[in-house]
Amino acid sequence: MAFQDVALRKAFPNGLQGELARGASGTGVVAVQYALGRLGHLHDLCDGKFGGNTENAVKAYQSAIGLPVTGKMDAALLTRLDAVVARLDLRTPAMKAADPLLYLSDFRSLRMPEIRIVGTREIYNWASPEIHVAYGNWVGHYWEVIKQNRVEADCKGMALFLMDQFRKQIKQDRFITLPHPVLRSAPEKNWIVATRDKTRGFFSRSDTGASAARAGYETVKAVEKLDPQQSMLSGVAVHYPEVSAHQVARACARVWDWNPAFSNGGDTSKPEVPVNQLQPGHLIFIDHSGNGSFDHTVNVIKVERDSTNRTRKIVMAVGSFDDVRDNSSDTEPTLLSLINNYAEEVTVELDTNGHISNSVVSWSSEPDYIVKTRYSARTTLMEQKAGGKLIIGRWA
Repeated sequence: MAFQDVALRKAFPNGLQGELARGASGTGVVAVQYALGRLGHLHDLCDGKFGGNTENAVKAYQSAIGLPVTGKMDAALLTRLDAVVARLDLRTPAMKAADPLLYLSDFRSLRMPEIRIVGTREIYNWASPEIHVAYGNWVGHYWEVIKQNRVEADCKGMALFLMDQFRKQIKQDRFITLPHPVLRSAPEKNWIVATRDKTRGFFSRSDTGASAARAGYETVKAVEKLDPQQSMLSGVAVHYPEVSAHQVARACARVWDWNPAFSNGGDTSKPEVPVNQLQPGHLIFIDHSGNGSFDHTVNVIKVERDSTNRTRKIVMAVGSFDDVRDNSSDTEPTLLSLINNYAEEVTVELDTNGHISNSVVSWSSEPDYIVKTRYSARTTLMEQKAGGKLIIGRWA
């Protein structure tokens, strides 16, 4: 009987003869890795090499279904794996919705806490301290909605999306109308929302254009050969047109301006912003090259402090785009059809001296069995090149 899953069917047209075990390689291994990855057992690239991580993923699957744990894939186990993976629907609720943006704006159905304002002003705006507090409290809750629905955007797009959704909910909850802090009185634009089924011109496959030869495509191309429906548009991509990261930075009030004394001189254990001043809802803007134009935006989601009020943990939301993630944080695609939005959550821990003790990507909108994560403390709390600058801002 032919396998139901398209990737397994293509990799094993005559079924599995014998078994796959550590040391094996090839298309069949890619298909098995892809299946185990979709089931949440493999957290490594589908590289076609049956190594220790793949063996552990097979063991995890065997344990989950109550079979002897051998770490080897035979025909019977592959048949069971196929039956499970063929029924998977990895679409998030927003992806399934007829109108993803409307779904993401239904705050009551999403169980978002009601926004409360502690104050007696008759008029509130972005400069009101009460709004700063409300936004800082809100952003942590809504970030969980974004994660659950794999909402993807470029860096300024993620910042604008969080801000714009807050505007919607506070108007609904408190009848407070906040202006668009970047456009101000200019006409507002419509969000472009894309999904795998309706890409709206966004990147959906890796074999388009000259960039297909770039390093980093190997896993994507190997999986797409087996499953043509595999798309780099893994979530709901949102894009706000004709607004740059530099425009967003200029529209924000500066909480802290660049001070050359914060340059770490290449010591990547030292943040280049005053971490003890960071608050949820703040934005970090980075001028990577020092040319005076801010080209990256980071959203501060959560800040944990110790008993002496020193920051010990920072959770940040980072949006970005590329044709496929690589080691460069500023590689830009040349065509709209190559844009691949994605989002990552970076969690940074600090010691009592304010030095970075740990930095991890604690969530990514795209599968870790397809692409590697990119961001870290180095790309969120410090510049990339000598002469670069950072500032901390807030909506104003």
